[in-house]
Amino acid sequence: MSVLRLLILGTRRGWGRLAGIVVGVAVGVVLALLLVAGSNALETRDVRASWLTPSVGDVGEASPSDALAAPMIDTYEGRNITRLDVAIPADATVRLPGLDTPTPGTYLASPALQKLIDSTPGDDLGERYGTPAGTIPADLLAGPDSLAVVVGASALDLSMVSSAGPVESFGGEAYGGNQNYQTLAMIGALALLIPAFLLVSVATSLGAAARSERWQTLLTIGAPRRTVKRIAVAEATGTATVGAALGVAAFFALRPVLALLPVDGQRLVASDLTVPLPTIVALAVVVILGAVLAAARGARRTGTSTATHAVFEKRPSIWRLTPLLAGIAIFSLVNVFAKAIPVPLAIPVVGCFALLAVGLLVAGPYFTWLSGAALARLTGTGSGVIASRRIVRTPRAGFRSVAGLVVATFIITVFAFATSAHVGDGDFTSKPLMPADAVAAAVHPGSDLTPGAADEALRRVPGVTAVYFTYTDGEGVYLDGAAARALTGGAFTGDVAELVGGVYSLTPDPPALKEAHVATLDGMAVGDIVVRTDAEPDAIERARTALLSLHGVDRSVGAWTRAESMHFADSDLASQFTEIGRLAIVIVTGLAAAVLTVSTIAALYDRKRTFGLLQLIGMPSNTLRRVISWETLAPLLSIVVPAIALGWFTAYMLITTLSGRTIGWPDSLLLISLAATAVMAVIAIAIASRVGIRLARASENTHQE
Repeated sequence: MSVLRLLILGTRRGWGRLAGIVVGVAVGVVLALLLVAGSNALETRDVRASWLTPSVGDVGEASPSDALAAPMIDTYEGRNITRLDVAIPADATVRLPGLDTPTPGTYLASPALQKLIDSTPGDDLGERYGTPAGTIPADLLAGPDSLAVVVGASALDLSMVSSAGPVESFGGEAYGGNQNYQTLAMIGALALLIPAFLLVSVATSLGAAARSERWQTLLTIGAPRRTVKRIAVAEATGTATVGAALGVAAFFALRPVLALLPVDGQRLVASDLTVPLPTIVALAVVVILGAVLAAARGARRTGTSTATHAVFEKRPSIWRLTPLLAGIAIFSLVNVFAKAIPVPLAIPVVGCFALLAVGLLVAGPYFTWLSGAALARLTGTGSGVIASRRIVRTPRAGFRSVAGLVVATFIITVFAFATSAHVGDGDFTSKPLMPADAVAAAVHPGSDLTPGAADEALRRVPGVTAVYFTYTDGEGVYLDGAAARALTGGAFTGDVAELVGGVYSLTPDPPALKEAHVATLDGMAVGDIVVRTDAEPDAIERARTALLSLHGVDRSVGAWTRAESMHFADSDLASQFTEIGRLAIVIVTGLAAAVLTVSTIAALYDRKRTFGLLQLIGMPSNTLRRVISWETLAPLLSIVVPAIALGWFTAYMLITTLSGRTIGWPDSLLLISLAATAVMAVIAIAIASRVGIRLARASENTHQE
């Protein structure tokens, strides 16, 4: 046992090798667990707060004993507030979960919203809801930062709210039952799990490559092959078990830190970040079994010709492109026939994403072989010839050293382009009808609101400078010529204007106003109210409060500035993952650095004997450095462009299939991330060159001895 202990732990390099395996496994395990926990937390918090957005029926079919509810979104200084107006009779069978129903004119607020109300003037925010009657418990809210309010109302009041209707229960599904949201959540988790498991894989391969020379020594001094295999399995089991245990411990230690992460503007709840015990055990078992199988395979090869001589791999076939091309073709068909697919769209979309990611890894060795063949034809240096022959003869091993960076490039590109699918001013080329200082609200079609009374009430609000009204005959929306000239700075010259794209002018084709075909607005109902202010934030909020307090204004539509309206239109599934996407880019970039460094060093251990022989025949160290650089750089360059193109294609298919939008050019984060990966490649090459020279010298000394 003393000999065994000396072989495994007796040198500083042995300790470092084992520590590297343990740390690599631990990091991979903790990241995988954190991703699973984060996914569970997002679903848990959405289910917990789903009662605030219940499904409602037709208000016209409601009976006097039915509970009525009107879910809507309010806003204050750019922060959205989930609002639920309720009218629940005493004899109704449906009740609010864990709450007393607020009476008309009173409200129940979340602690965060009540704190905000208490810190602001009443006419800025609090007067929209009435008198406080209590707070909503934390176990009914998505998180500690939730801004939510339940407002008591009468059935007559809710008849002027278009989102109102009878409810059968206050409950719902995660993400509001939105399968597209769930699909993106699964894709995000899968995209981050791939590099995490790659890190575990390369960490165990580092151990397999380094330990083979130890087992060869044992065989040389007469140890039975069965004994060597048992020792190899025992070492792999021990390191993987310790790494998995440290990863699990780090997961529990890091849960409070992950809870501080804001997702969609809200922090998570630490108690929601849970992973079922069977999942933790299964993950640990998979990691340990993978390490054991790799060690057993390495021990089986020890002492054979494959363990002591160079191994030439079979040339990769062009058929390796089949999964990748199949993924592209199937995803294209899913995109075209999305509405006709009989199964939930999440199944084919997630399946196509997984097929593309796996297809990229399967096709990698073929692209690597092509790069080696091209380098052999183009190079004129000795280092280039040696590197190209090694790449051509061992394309799978060559690709393994850069697989992490390739996958990272693909995932970074997917997230960067997917988060570019948003609405901006460039999407609406009409000259805006509403100035930046104006707030608009819609009037319910059944309202008896009169312009005179509304104008008088609104002009009393401090900071309001003008009030304008649109009118509708059921077919179009019109504006008095004088009001149109005031809002457009004199650009409109007619008597009556017809609005194109609504009061917010959200239309891709000009003009925002055109000459109306009607000659008078007499007899028409008020459609919208536009209130201009002095542009001060407090004035805008006071105007909003006054608008939402007017009887007849449809509160469920909200009162918005044009900028807020565009932002709200953009707050769907395509943009709700922007924060997650940016965080994922940072995580994947860091993982890529770790995977690239560890995999490159693992590959160097595999070629230690070759480097030693090159040193023995007199190859200069600078030439050896160039060989190592080419062996890393050529496979990377051969596939990084296809990875970026595939990332763009995947992002385009995801967004257009799930939301009907398209993608634009991403912001600077993509270029920064790609530049960071390039820098990591340079650093990894430098580290690999340094380690390679040290390994070659060590091997040379061994041969000389």
